[in-house]
Amino acid sequence: MADRRFLAGAAAGCAAAGAVWLASALWTRGSAPPPPVQVTAVRTFHEPSVPEATAPPAPEAAPQAAPSVPPEPDPVPAPPPGAPARLELPMYGKLVAAPLSREPHQVVGAWDEDREGARPGARRAFVLVVSPDQSEASLEALARDVRAQNLDALILDVRVYDDAAAAVGPRLIDSGQAARAHLVAEVQRNPAAGLDLLRVRGRTLAP
Repeated sequence: MADRRFLAGAAAGCAAAGAVWLASALWTRGSAPPPPVQVTAVRTFHEPSVPEATAPPAPEAAPQAAPSVPPEPDPVPAPPPGAPARLELPMYGKLVAAPLSREPHQVVGAWDEDREGARPGARRAFVLVVSPDQSEASLEALARDVRAQNLDALILDVRVYDDAAAAVGPRLIDSGQAARAHLVAEVQRNPAAGLDLLRVRGRTLAP
């Protein structure tokens, strides 16, 4: 009878131990971390390519306009070999249609840049002759009168001599010394160049 109880207890103990082992095995399997999974990184974002910054082309410099200063009147040409010593200066009637002044004078040359034009051109030149004994006051009045009549000219060149031969004589023979010696009055105007000169017998006067 006792043996039966022992066997029954042993069998129950073995069953309990088996249940404990089975429960322990199941718990261990359930709580163990899963095997690591290999993950492959895949690049899905592509940065846009940025072009290299290029400096903008420098603007071309605007062409600079050349100053519009009128040229000086053409110099009186020298006579060719064998020609008479006297120079025939141009005489345009449009420039001497009216007297230049009440003061005594003789016009031996008057021209501008447009021979065919009906009206006086913008660039004018006059050569006058007076008496050697003409007073400075008369010379000044003569120069001022011619200047006042030609204030609309862009360039004005007036030469007054007290000797006709010096006024129309060639300059190559004496390099113009006679002409300079007999130059008694002059007017030179070029507003674009800031020039406004009035001189009588070597004395500069206010215009």
